[in-house]
Amino acid sequence: MRDQQPNGKVAHRFWQRGGGYDRNLTQARTIHATIDYIHANPVRRELVATPEDWYWSSAGYFDGQQDVPIIPDVDNIPALDG
Repeated sequence: MRDQQPNGKVAHRFWQRGGGYDRNLTQARTIHATIDYIHANPVRRELVATPEDWYWSSAGYFDGQQDVPIIPDVDNIPALDG
């Protein structure tokens, strides 16, 4: 993607310019909170009423829907303790 910076310099990038919020998720509670946060994005944008209504989300899978386009790797999602 071509990105012309404010100083006129041109760069080609895959990601957007600027800081990000990338990090490794290692704690079960953080992993589950992040999944919930991502599932809620279409609701916050008022695109759907519930996370499960968003077709391109794994929320439907977690809700027990059978015909879903995204099946998460649940074997590698740690269980919440207590």
